[in-house]
Amino acid sequence: MWKKIIDNDLIIINPRIKDKDELFCKMVNHVYNHDYILNQKLFLEALRERENMSNTELIEGVAFPHARSESVDRLFLCIVILQQGIDYENEELGPARIIFFSGCSPQDAKSYLQLLARSSRLLRNQEFREQLMDCLNPQQVIALLDKYSDEESPEESEGQYLMILTLHESIRESELMTDLIEVGVTNACLMDSISIAKKLSYELPVFAGLSYMAPGKSSQSQVVLGFLEKKTQALRLQKLLQEQGIDLNCKGVGFIQLLKIEHLIGNPESELDI
Repeated sequence: MWKKIIDNDLIIINPRIKDKDELFCKMVNHVYNHDYILNQKLFLEALRERENMSNTELIEGVAFPHARSESVDRLFLCIVILQQGIDYENEELGPARIIFFSGCSPQDAKSYLQLLARSSRLLRNQEFREQLMDCLNPQQVIALLDKYSDEESPEESEGQYLMILTLHESIRESELMTDLIEVGVTNACLMDSISIAKKLSYELPVFAGLSYMAPGKSSQSQVVLGFLEKKTQALRLQKLLQEQGIDLNCKGVGFIQLLKIEHLIGNPESELDI
């Protein structure tokens, strides 16, 4: 993904910026000069409107200013590194030192969500943030992104699949949704459930005391139904879950089922209003 949306011109290290408003103005002007947006005024308005909804410094020292607008010619990501940081008007998280500034047109909404999900996951990695702050030039930043990026899987398993993900291990819903979005699943249904084995251990007197569950574990499970266009999306999801300590290869953790869809009536894609 990174190679398609970022280049040396979109990586800026220690620019002279004194505050958040100057950051927005200079970055909008910068991407306009490199032909990523068509109208500076319209995109700046969209950027400020999004920021007024909620502050985009979401991780300590890291901000994700972004906007969707008809004025964007093509999806982009601009990375700004500020050693001294700037006041991003978020007292709880302090000065922003890493800025992942992005934009897209309405037609790129799905890819845009994937970009935001992948950026968020990557920047929650403290080791990555520290290495990024040590970069001295754009080439080092791109090399670092490559280092933390997975190889693209061959798209030889294209088709239409129903994915059924069953998780017995607990994971925060926000993290699960971020993983789904990153692999391109924006149309999933999330449901709470309970397995037969758990009901046996918890609710039926004759089976009580089977010690199915370890102390402190929840009796609830999560089930996700989603539409896939490639089997490799499921493999990627498995890897993301494993990075968060959810190893589907371990007994009792969960599993993914893929069912080939022979006929599809209607459109499974959701209308995304970012």
